[in-house]
Amino acid sequence: MALLVCVLPLVLQDYQLSLVNSALIAALGALALTVVMGFVGLVTAGNAALLALGAYGAAMGGAEMGLPFPVVVVGTVLAGGLVGLLAGLPALRVTGIYLAIATLALHFIVVFAFNEYQTQAVGSAGFFLPIATIGGLAIDTTFKWYVLLAIVVLFTWWMVQNLKRSKYGRAWMLIRDTPLAAASQGISLSTYKLSAFIISSALISMSGAFLAYSQQTVYIESFTLELAIQYIAMVIIGGMGSAGGAIAGAAFVILLPTILSRLIALLPPDMYAAGFLQQNLGDFQLIMYGTLVVVFLIWRPDGIAGLARALSTMFLPGRRESAKR
Repeated sequence: MALLVCVLPLVLQDYQLSLVNSALIAALGALALTVVMGFVGLVTAGNAALLALGAYGAAMGGAEMGLPFPVVVVGTVLAGGLVGLLAGLPALRVTGIYLAIATLALHFIVVFAFNEYQTQAVGSAGFFLPIATIGGLAIDTTFKWYVLLAIVVLFTWWMVQNLKRSKYGRAWMLIRDTPLAAASQGISLSTYKLSAFIISSALISMSGAFLAYSQQTVYIESFTLELAIQYIAMVIIGGMGSAGGAIAGAAFVILLPTILSRLIALLPPDMYAAGFLQQNLGDFQLIMYGTLVVVFLIWRPDGIAGLARALSTMFLPGRRESAKR
């Protein structure tokens, strides 16, 4: 992975690297969502609202109050954790589809509140953020953003991996698999569920701040319910409970529109299918997301991460022998 991170800026053009940056920001949110969905098994649809919280927190702190970029990021982390505590309260009572509906209510409440705030403050154009600076160094190029985001994503991946192996991760996965057994062993279901929501929400809010500063604009139309569904698709396609799979799922979902448009461009222009797909590319992308989610849930529930492990076991003898042992 480290080799790939170093090679990408050397082989990609500026526009292509900007797409990778978008995938890295999405990977932060997918890693965060893995904590709740993959480790604890709780379905939440409030991730777009938390992204909006981080983005508008960046707009308030950076654009309106003039606070330094690192201070704004820390502030969005704290705000996300606090909202995560409140959003996690329904998880103490309900699970499954009922929890998804409860967090969906959070989405509409947050989007409505920030829409009103934006309308009163700057109108429909949205907020324009200053260039992010760290210690006097301006993050003003695609390459600089790539370096910063790659470092943050690798650190977050390392942190989530260590959380999974810690006593918290083991407790979360026991709660996911057998809640009664977890309770019988003295594990506080409420404490561990809330801790997962707090950590996840703080990380998603942080990714929203990075999104706002990297684009230098914030407007409410970006934070749709479709965006929330995309993040859920990232976790499912990448592999539930896999930190590496979350990164792979984010890259797949974010880069899928570009891949599809390039593939459609290869079709003969006089073909009816080519024109039809180009005119309905957005709908076709949604169909692809839904189809892939169903395929992975039914035939490959461990996602891209599980598929990669299976392929490595198949083609690498050493991995195959270790898997048998």
